[in-house]
Amino acid sequence: MNCKYYCKMINVRLVFASIALLGAAGALSIGRGDGDQSQGEKDQSTLRQVTMLMRHGQRAPVDTYPTDPHINSTMDPYGWGQLTDKGRLVAYNEGLFLRDRYGEFLGDDYSPDKFWLQSTSADRAKMTAMILSAALWKPNEKQKFKSGVDWQPVVLHYWTRPEDKLLIIWNACPKLTVERVKVDHDPAVREINMKNQDMYAYVAEYSGLPMKNPGDIANVYGTLVSEERMGMKFPEWVHKYYPRKMSPLMVFSLKQNVWNDKLRRLSGGPFVTKMVNKMEDRSTGKLTPKSRKMYAYVAHDNTVVNMLSTMGVWDEKEPGFNAMVLVELHEIKGQWYVQLFYRNAPDYETRPLTVPGCEHQCPLEKFKELMAPMIIDNYEDECKVDDPNYEIPPAPPA
Repeated sequence: MNCKYYCKMINVRLVFASIALLGAAGALSIGRGDGDQSQGEKDQSTLRQVTMLMRHGQRAPVDTYPTDPHINSTMDPYGWGQLTDKGRLVAYNEGLFLRDRYGEFLGDDYSPDKFWLQSTSADRAKMTAMILSAALWKPNEKQKFKSGVDWQPVVLHYWTRPEDKLLIIWNACPKLTVERVKVDHDPAVREINMKNQDMYAYVAEYSGLPMKNPGDIANVYGTLVSEERMGMKFPEWVHKYYPRKMSPLMVFSLKQNVWNDKLRRLSGGPFVTKMVNKMEDRSTGKLTPKSRKMYAYVAHDNTVVNMLSTMGVWDEKEPGFNAMVLVELHEIKGQWYVQLFYRNAPDYETRPLTVPGCEHQCPLEKFKELMAPMIIDNYEDECKVDDPNYEIPPAPPA
């Protein structure tokens, strides 16, 4: 893999989190569901590397529709698209979950060489990553820089959206946009549109937005989900289709991004490629830095879907806030194995996933063989289009 495309970040920031929030989160810590492991699962003696991908936490709406009664709201206290207090608290608890699950493996000393943290450039993703790392890496006595401050900065990496080639790809891959636009004209998509004309017309009339496809419905649905989580009241018209009849179209819009192998390769392939290469490097002693134990990524629902679908394990359900994928590399009696886990939301059980064609404890070589069709050697070349004047359409909402 050419590191130019996957390792170079245009921004590296120190992660700072609110000390007051950490105190509140410690006092108000909510349950972490059935994700807590049994004693047997806590044996980390064979664990060698972890890759985590998580959707950002609960947020205020990113945008809205013209007739929304809350359209003039300032979304106090943090603003549109920002994490809510509930989102902050759950992100903190996700860090505690990772500490509980991997504490023995990671140890207590934080080091950028040991722990890689990356997010998209969206505020909600960066903040989720910051708060998660604050809980995961509370400083030990050796790393405390001020008495009474139970926090330390953790390095966060991200690309701006136009240059992101890993977590939320659009502008960086013209070929992906070409292939994605083709899906809108697929007979199956046209059939879905025909079947939902009544919903489209109804939502368009009452929302003030044109409704032509599942993505249009998904945008309104996403706004309504966020408003509902914040306790906001809906106008009466919303209840005819939300949430039960809108939700399947939200899922369908995610499915369109991974409609075929070509799209899966271009959208999820870069992430799977990097993950496989890092596991291979660890198993052969070539990993740099040698002390790297965990790669943690915070992104969006479509990022989670792209990854799961590329590996053939997506259940075609919408990832909830803080949905988490865990990929573990184990060494057992000199042999290397990959294990996948997933939970759709923090109060769901962390369940094992099995890649088609393998067992849950999948030999690394077999896993590499199964992922081979999705591995990309030169992403820049694969993303080229023939038309030198091609203009990339506007990116869909993240």
